[in-house]
Amino acid sequence: MLDSRAMSEFPVDLNFLRERLAALAAELADEAQTGVPADPSTSEPGQLCDALLQLIGLLSQLDGERTEPTANIGELNTLGEYGLHLLEDLAAQARRIRQAAASDIEHLSLPFALWVARRGGEIRNLGPVVNALAYFANQNSRPAAMTTLYGQCCEIIEAASPASQENFVEQAAHPYRMLLLNRAIVATRSQNPELIEIAFDSVLDVLPNDAQSFFAEAMEQMALVDYPEYVRDIVRRYFVEHARPRRLH
Repeated sequence: MLDSRAMSEFPVDLNFLRERLAALAAELADEAQTGVPADPSTSEPGQLCDALLQLIGLLSQLDGERTEPTANIGELNTLGEYGLHLLEDLAAQARRIRQAAASDIEHLSLPFALWVARRGGEIRNLGPVVNALAYFANQNSRPAAMTTLYGQCCEIIEAASPASQENFVEQAAHPYRMLLLNRAIVATRSQNPELIEIAFDSVLDVLPNDAQSFFAEAMEQMALVDYPEYVRDIVRRYFVEHARPRRLH
């Protein structure tokens, strides 16, 4: 399984994804023999794993055929979207057999999406990617790991397709909205002043209606976690300027 201690070090590599999926497929096949009833309305995990392995083969072939950065972008986007949906479906089916395997599959959405993004592709299905980012953010508190994860958040934000951002301001659980807020949380945990200010300013610019509650919650975290004083000073400044209740005179 993905080691949460090394969450920022997983390979963004098709060979890694191929090996992990093959290993997970074997595990699920072994455990399915214990008598977990099949769901006739859906594809079985083995079929979904096969489809994902075939898709990874197509992506590898497509990558090898590219002669310039923008070549085959439309096909890359289509295959990337399909791959993320397959991972979602496989995780849902694996959940019937073993929850831990389902979680491992869900977490593969992040390296898969990063691979697509680093080749100029769009991320159209943000939901599973944002869930994986949130998981990794909660598994490791080391500032260096959070700095790496912050960079990965930025990569996904930059690669998010316009369609994946529609109506994100109005929907509390919208993946793009959660991605922006989670990036600000990760920035705080990185303890890097520059990253914190960039992420906080983004909340102010893009999610102004969330800013007051976000900075208030950030101040509460300062009382619960032993952050360095310079981080506390930044959070306090944003809270005072944008979230502290104003008194009527």
